[in-house]
Amino acid sequence: MPKNDDRKYFKWGLTALCVIFISILLVVIFTNLPGFFSMIHALTGILSPLIIGVVIAFLLNPLANFVDFRLRPFLLRRKMKPEKAEKLSRIASLLFALVLGALIVYAFFAMLVPQLYESVMGIVANAQTYYESIERWVTNILEDNPEILSYVERALDAGFEFIKNWLTTSFLSDVQKVVSTLTTSVVAVVSGVINVLVGFVASIYLLWSKKTFLAQIKKLVVAVCRPSTADHLFEIGRYSNRIFNGFVIGKIIDSAIIGVLCYIGMSILKLPYPALVATIIGVTNIIPFFGPFIGAIPSALLILLVNPLQAFYFIIFIIVLQQIDGNVIGPKILGNTVGISGFWVLASITVATGLFGFAGMILGVPVFAIIYMILSDAINSALRKKGKPTLTTDYYGIIRVSELAGAARADAEHEPAEPTQEPEQTEQN
Repeated sequence: MPKNDDRKYFKWGLTALCVIFISILLVVIFTNLPGFFSMIHALTGILSPLIIGVVIAFLLNPLANFVDFRLRPFLLRRKMKPEKAEKLSRIASLLFALVLGALIVYAFFAMLVPQLYESVMGIVANAQTYYESIERWVTNILEDNPEILSYVERALDAGFEFIKNWLTTSFLSDVQKVVSTLTTSVVAVVSGVINVLVGFVASIYLLWSKKTFLAQIKKLVVAVCRPSTADHLFEIGRYSNRIFNGFVIGKIIDSAIIGVLCYIGMSILKLPYPALVATIIGVTNIIPFFGPFIGAIPSALLILLVNPLQAFYFIIFIIVLQQIDGNVIGPKILGNTVGISGFWVLASITVATGLFGFAGMILGVPVFAIIYMILSDAINSALRKKGKPTLTTDYYGIIRVSELAGAARADAEHEPAEPTQEPEQTEQN
């Protein structure tokens, strides 16, 4: 008994220590939020090569699994030793993923760069025409509105005075700042290239040792947690992997299809800059909810410089294309991978973008879906312990908690079993 009591008191003390540590950490964070986010930003910069490696490995993992799950059983049927079959299958799947990924990237840029070059050179060649069109439009407006003309003249005079004062006072210091900024940008580009190279090497290690890393994580969870808690954490891990695979990779495939359809449609309609605009539409389509607007607005303005009527046709075409994506292509590829309502999608993108920028735009929805699932699971578990229903519909219109007793019994009788993954899906994690 004393030994059991000592163990009980040790757990209480450890729990109290964790609570005190977390409380102190929260106080420090909320009393100095800018400093906390600066620290997170600096830590992200330090870990950026590893983060890039994780992203590359995550994107190549389905390609590696495609070969591994087919080649290994084939080798085992050929009476090859399991260790040798596993090693050979892993080498072949890794090479296949790297080579096919490199070919996809090369084909993308080989097709895109010439088209982008022609589009940009066309914009440069027609810059004078665009300027003259804008000048005529502005002149016509000013001639018909003398009051606006007087405002413009005053604004031009003020701008001229500002430029003259700037040249005589702070021009040299601003030039030094520009040179310093350019130097910093060059260093940032070189650093970014090095980070990508290091991340590529890290992705190879991750793909090669993914089963070892996953086994080590499971070993740690089993050592720290109770069996029921460990099983629950494993289930959360499988669910999280399913969300990220379904959403991120599905969104990339969906956006690639939309980019190709946009290029084909613009070529049929003979709209200007099809490659450039299709690239913008395809890339921004990765961003949920706001992506179509972010890509369509600058593209429409670009076409507007060439032909206003074609810009109108382009807007109609993009509306039709986004309707096809939202109602046909997107649901077929993505399905209901995140399982949250449109309001929470909008809220998660808004908050994640404000905190983490462009990365928050892309990853905010699946991360919030995982957090939503964890919170929902915890709430449902607490309700079951209290004998209360877990279906949200049972809480419509209730005035007292006692009204939930009958609903709880009905839920217990008809509650469906939680979905589980097939063994093959579990192995893909």
